[in-house]
Amino acid sequence: MSELITQQSAQSGIRWQLLATVSALAITGASCAVPAFAGDGDRPTVWIELGAQLDRVQGGEDPFLPPFLSANPRPFAPVSSAEIQRPPRYAFGGEGKITFQPDASDWSVSAAIRYGRSNSKRQLHQQTTEVRQSGKFLFNDDPFFAKLTRFGDTVSAHRAGYAVADFMAGRDVGLGLLGGKSSATIDFGVRFAQFTSSTSNTLRELPDQYFNRVPIPFTFNPDLHKYKSYAHHHSYYAHNEIGRSFSGVGPTLSMNGSQEIAGSVEDVGVAFDWGVNAAVLFGRQKVRGSHKSSSLYFKSFGYGPYSSSKPTPKNVARTRSVVVPNVGAFAGLSVNFPNSKVSLGYRGDFFFGAMDVGIDGRKSQTTSFHGPFAKISIGIP
Repeated sequence: MSELITQQSAQSGIRWQLLATVSALAITGASCAVPAFAGDGDRPTVWIELGAQLDRVQGGEDPFLPPFLSANPRPFAPVSSAEIQRPPRYAFGGEGKITFQPDASDWSVSAAIRYGRSNSKRQLHQQTTEVRQSGKFLFNDDPFFAKLTRFGDTVSAHRAGYAVADFMAGRDVGLGLLGGKSSATIDFGVRFAQFTSSTSNTLRELPDQYFNRVPIPFTFNPDLHKYKSYAHHHSYYAHNEIGRSFSGVGPTLSMNGSQEIAGSVEDVGVAFDWGVNAAVLFGRQKVRGSHKSSSLYFKSFGYGPYSSSKPTPKNVARTRSVVVPNVGAFAGLSVNFPNSKVSLGYRGDFFFGAMDVGIDGRKSQTTSFHGPFAKISIGIP
């Protein structure tokens, strides 16, 4: 046990040393920029960016499928309960960034945050109702009809959110792609990312309701008879609540560029913007929750017994330290004014093996966000 604790402590020390080194480099870059603060005032020294994005979320999680879903044939249309339990495909969120670049200096420092939220609640109800003759009444020959209903019902609720924050120092390396007005900046610093999700599912089924009345002759007179009822059905119930999360922090490196593709005498231009980023995040996956299921079976000849199983909750609790590689990129167009900019583009970020999506066993899966974004930037001299 002592060897295990020592190993974990050593790994933790290495991570913090790495983060401390990156932070020191970022602070050093910022200090290099400060002496050049006094300049000619031709460009803003502070840029504030605000924006919004619609992200296509990919990653998902294992559906909650209790054994009774496959124990009996489904009497209704075969729409899988797993389809209803699928997490939302899209998340809507916002972003903000502030950048400080002193006059006459190629260095800049920035802080940025991006977040998104999604939630959904769905229900799948499948049902068949059959009205059929099930014998005759005892004192006449009128037919007796029984109404048999079989159904399956799934209710699923899902919430998820993410937040990504960057603290960066960078330098304009002045790389032009096609000549003219262009810029390219290499930034390095620290990235923090947090993903959370919670799921609740409730399933109910009555898949095999049956009823029939059968004539039974009297022993003393076979011409006379009575009726007895045959009936049976299964009734099932299941419920789960699972919460998942990942939190990680680590060094990040990015390169962003802008190439002017059209301009005018009023200093209004159109530029092509691009960027790539990479990071390594050290963090923890967590899964907490429980699930339970129960069954009831009724079978009778006339009056018969019930047999049932009570729901016994099964707790789920896992925590694991992980290293998550992260890569991303974006491309778009911007309309540039002297002290402001409007941008539209498409961006993607991929976090490999970030979330534990299993229920009773660990199952790591890549989480990704990609979609269009729009933002406005305002420069303050």
